[in-house]
Amino acid sequence: MGRSGGVAKAAARMGRPPVADRETILRAALEIGFSKLTMSAVGERLGISHSTLYRYFANRDDLAAATVDHAVEAIDWPVPVNGWREFLMEMARAHWRLHAAHLGLAREITTLRITSPALVRRDNETGLHLLGFGFAPADAMLVVDMLAELVVQEFLALPAEDGSASLEAAQRRRRELVDPWLDLYDARLRPVLVEAVSGPATSWFDRKLALFLDGVAARLG
Repeated sequence: MGRSGGVAKAAARMGRPPVADRETILRAALEIGFSKLTMSAVGERLGISHSTLYRYFANRDDLAAATVDHAVEAIDWPVPVNGWREFLMEMARAHWRLHAAHLGLAREITTLRITSPALVRRDNETGLHLLGFGFAPADAMLVVDMLAELVVQEFLALPAEDGSASLEAAQRRRRELVDPWLDLYDARLRPVLVEAVSGPATSWFDRKLALFLDGVAARLG
């Protein structure tokens, strides 16, 4: 059981009502996971009435946005050291770590009706670093947007309703879907497709990222 659930049980043993502050609520929300996140679920996990949560959050989306912020702020984000390409590779890996730690996050941030301020600040900071590398403003924002989308697309394949979903399971499912139709592909393309759906998801992602960054380099001239 997570720390937030332990706090509620300890309070109950001592004969006093559980106390929930904003930090405890956000930890409980992350433990539950975005795919199953509701006000009632958090209240149940903490052993409190879910109406108590409305002291801190207006509704479920408000709670989800704050939980996204909490997750984003817990990641060790890179700073530029050895040029824009290495910086963007490290940014992509940081986004990957974020989504791997919270498998329902990709779907959450693509459907959330309230923006996560922490993600906005992160995108702005990344854009400013790219401006410092000599990127035009339009190119900087395109790169920021497309880099995040590359990662999000990898994690959107996970079933929203399955709390036990994993990248490995999603990769196996891709292979199952592709195998019956391999003969429709040209013989020269077939081995590449098999590699894409058979190896670790990170391997094929790294190749897509490299191709994307090659395109950025060509645009910069």
